Amino acid sequence: MKRLTLVLAAVFVGITSAQVKNVAVVETEIDVQSGASAELTSADARLVTAELRREAVKNLPRGKYNVMTSETVYAQGSAVLEQCADENCVIVLGSAIGADYIVRGTISKIQTRFTLSVEIYETDDGNLVASSEPIRSESLGDLLEQTAAVCADMYKTFVNAQTPAPEAAAPAPAVQLPGTPLWNLHKMGIGVSMGAGGVITGGYGGGIEWDNGERVAMPYSAVGAYLYLDAVYTELFLGYHAGDGTWESPNAPNPQDLPNMPRSCINIGVFAKYPFDIANGALKLFPLLGLDYEMSVSGSIKYSNRDGEYPFDGVNNRPGVNALSSLWFKVGGGIDLALGRILYVRSEIIYGLRPANSFEYYCVEKLPGGDVGAKFGQGVAVKLGIGIKL
Repeated sequence: MKRLTLVLAAVFVGITSAQVKNVAVVETEIDVQSGASAELTSADARLVTAELRREAVKNLPRGKYNVMTSETVYAQGSAVLEQCADENCVIVLGSAIGADYIVRGTISKIQTRFTLSVEIYETDDGNLVASSEPIRSESLGDLLEQTAAVCADMYKTFVNAQTPAPEAAAPAPAVQLPGTPLWNLHKMGIGVSMGAGGVITGGYGGGIEWDNGERVAMPYSAVGAYLYLDAVYTELFLGYHAGDGTWESPNAPNPQDLPNMPRSCINIGVFAKYPFDIANGALKLFPLLGLDYEMSVSGSIKYSNRDGEYPFDGVNNRPGVNALSSLWFKVGGGIDLALGRILYVRSEIIYGLRPANSFEYYCVEKLPGGDVGAKFGQGVAVKLGIGIKL
């Protein structure tokens, strides 16, 4: 029967709302060393315990506190409680039966008078959170009468101490404090961040190729900077880079005569990403997949063996600079390394593939015959930046 009661008690504790605190009034101790046990019995101690429980029911708000029944308390603890010599034992027993707080009285005898002291402990950390004024009398009956009033005051004091004072509305700070996210979006679970950094990028391949295998490639390398806005699974970015590259052809009779093509571009794109949290947020790894529109803003062709320059200006049937623009399909990965609560370093390496651009098709159209075609281009970008969590 006792085991069944313990099971039911455990189930009761498990389904009790997390907002309601369980209060266990355990058996009142009779101080043997003071001599009180010579005149008081266990039945007398239980009368005092019942009075403490009765006042707990009357004075503790039911919506916040559940006073556990004597059957639940005694089922697991009464036999061992008699052996408790200090508060720690009681706290362990209270925690074992699922109590958030325990109430216990101690009766001692000084000369001819009994003294009852009542204390409330928090089982989570063992702190004493409330205690009664000493109750003194030469008879048990008078002691019980005084207990009602004194314990009522103790329980009310306990409730007031556990109820937080209403918080005044805090004015919005005029200046953002260091170390505090600007809009606390991470606290709201939104996880937005932004950052900036540098990029080293390069393209290879592309150009035109004849059916017999002869080809002209138009590679380039460039450096630049970028900004990004990150929302956990998405990264939006805006960047700029500038560089050049000399055309390549294994079939050219004089490779030194191949032109150099300087250019500059603005990149606008979006990545889908999936972060993997490592080391409790200190390190995050994420794959990337997305689109990058490379919009050329300047470009020209320079020949080492000729005077002048071939600008992409759209004049005299020359293509405009937008002929060098292209849409890239990109895949890669990145690492975020935390520098503190809101700062982190981000590095990314990205591979891209693009269809032929308008200038490459322009070259195909200007060449005689139909045995030449425009080629896909490829590229790699390495990024390094610093971000801040919003």
